Amino acid sequence: MNPGARCWVLNLDAEHELETVGAYTPSAHMRSVVAAQQRKLLGTLLGPDDILLTEANLDGYTESGALRGLSGLAWCPTPRALSMLDAVGAIPESAPSVDILRRVNARPFASEVRAPLVEASFEKHLATDLDMALERLAQPAPLGWLVRRTFGAAGRGRRRLAIGQPSASDRTWLVASLRLGPLTIEPWVEIEREYTRSGWVESDGAVLIAPPCFQKTNREGAWEHTDTADPDLVPSADDQLLQQAVEQAGRALARAGYFGAFGIDAFRHRVPGESHRPLVLNPMSEINARFTMDWFQGMSGRTPHRATEGPGVATT
Repeated sequence: MNPGARCWVLNLDAEHELETVGAYTPSAHMRSVVAAQQRKLLGTLLGPDDILLTEANLDGYTESGALRGLSGLAWCPTPRALSMLDAVGAIPESAPSVDILRRVNARPFASEVRAPLVEASFEKHLATDLDMALERLAQPAPLGWLVRRTFGAAGRGRRRLAIGQPSASDRTWLVASLRLGPLTIEPWVEIEREYTRSGWVESDGAVLIAPPCFQKTNREGAWEHTDTADPDLVPSADDQLLQQAVEQAGRALARAGYFGAFGIDAFRHRVPGESHRPLVLNPMSEINARFTMDWFQGMSGRTPHRATEGPGVATT
């Protein structure tokens, strides 16, 4: 085996594990969703010599010992991912505690970091009980509301709701979601262009940041593809606000005790309810305190784990 090979656990369902109290076991449907998305990361986040450790090959590698001593990495270093690496004898990278992972991957954390940003295009609202949620949903919103659970990724854990009294099924969803944590409620908007910014927080708090990329997700919010952003196609005002947002996210993660990969999502959208409907920027939609689907592309492969030549990584 190549001396530079690394052992990866691509636990793309990490948010579900962080949401779960006690032991987490993915459903058959979630296993199939994760497997389909894992294939998109082969040859990018995972290099040609890297090994993808899965539930299907875990027992075989455990018995053979073929991965013993390899550097071990996880999409998100949850207890389940670390236990898989430990089972095959891989050596996991240092990782934050699960309590820190839960705090910084929860959507209220991103809302808290986003709140002081200048020129944020709309306000995010937090609902900790059903009455708060119903009160917010009754307020005017030209296109309705987007309600997000505390944890979610790839379009999971969110629902679009009309203003006013929710239907019986929507109310049931709200009640079930509140059992898992606070809800984040924001206006539904029509997105015209999506951005992503990637970064790395060192254990000493230093932050490495990549330039913007253009991202494409489907209507449900699941990732489809990412393109490197031509600087000439990023308006200077957007560039400045995105830089402010990703720097603020990196520093907030470091203060919270997090270290490792991260990314933020942002987008330009039409102002709902206005006749000329100008485009404005939401400079921070999400903070993902983990690797992301476009992280390797954004960072040009330059990480503490794989030193390659390439432009585009700034140090703040």
